Amino acid sequence: MTITRRILLGGLAAGAAIASFASSSALAQDWPTETITILVGYPAGGANDLVARAMTDGLSERLGVSVVVENRTGAAGVVAGDATWRAEPNGYTLYMMSSAQTLAPSIREVSFDPAAFEPIALGASGSYLLLTRKDLGAGTVPDLIAMAKEKPGALTYASSGIGAGPHLTGELFKTMAEVDILHVPYRGDTPVLTDMLAGRVDMGFVAVAPSQQYVENGDLVALAVSGAERVDTFSELPTVEEAGNLEGFAMGAWWGLVAPPETPQEIVDRVTEAAIETLATEKVQSTLTGLGFEPGSLSGAEFGEFIASEVGKFAGIVEKAKIEVE
Repeated sequence: MTITRRILLGGLAAGAAIASFASSSALAQDWPTETITILVGYPAGGANDLVARAMTDGLSERLGVSVVVENRTGAAGVVAGDATWRAEPNGYTLYMMSSAQTLAPSIREVSFDPAAFEPIALGASGSYLLLTRKDLGAGTVPDLIAMAKEKPGALTYASSGIGAGPHLTGELFKTMAEVDILHVPYRGDTPVLTDMLAGRVDMGFVAVAPSQQYVENGDLVALAVSGAERVDTFSELPTVEEAGNLEGFAMGAWWGLVAPPETPQEIVDRVTEAAIETLATEKVQSTLTGLGFEPGSLSGAEFGEFIASEVGKFAGIVEKAKIEVE
């Protein structure tokens, strides 16, 4: 190739890059002009859904357009994750990612890399409640473990989906307590609670928010919380670690806002600023803490680093718990 042709092609490439950057900058300056959709991979009423809906009014107010939630369920949130991964990176499709999606690549083939989404802000985090149906007869974690050991494979535990955080938490419980309990996967927290209330499954790990009313009404029994510390909403409940003498047992969930890869940084920055301001309001803080969640404090690059670290952490837990890859 001649020097002249190399210069010409190089100039064309540079021109295309400049044009692309100019187009991206123009888009960011005009953005937003239409409704922004937050995809949630679980049914309405679940933890992901509640965190997303707690943020919509504040985001809408600060961005000047409607912000709505669309529940696109399936595969423990992966369906919504895949849709976001393939969405036009223009800021109009966002995704309420959960800790479950950082687990997903360790147990199944997925189309996306959780760490490659554009990180916006951590919405909230929280522990799971270890719940049982009210007539099971296990009043404590040791009671439950003894019951499971007496009849291996007879008890069932529900989760919000294969590969979801409650599934991994249940498998870790089985491993550390040395019990055999049958896993029954569902598509979100709501159907888990429905079948537990109906007595069709014996136990499960479920987020605090959707469970709270049923525990307070006596329809379900809460034995412990899954995290490293007790939660304010149920301060009388011990952790699984202290109640079951399972040293090192600590699992929880988190939910955070991300955008499709290659979304212009100017747009990501605008949403991040709006999200940070929204999460700092008394209204949202009160809503999230009232649901048993801890409002998020990570955003931007820090949130991105956290997501990447979670991918590695869950890969290690899956290997240790010997969960089969699908």
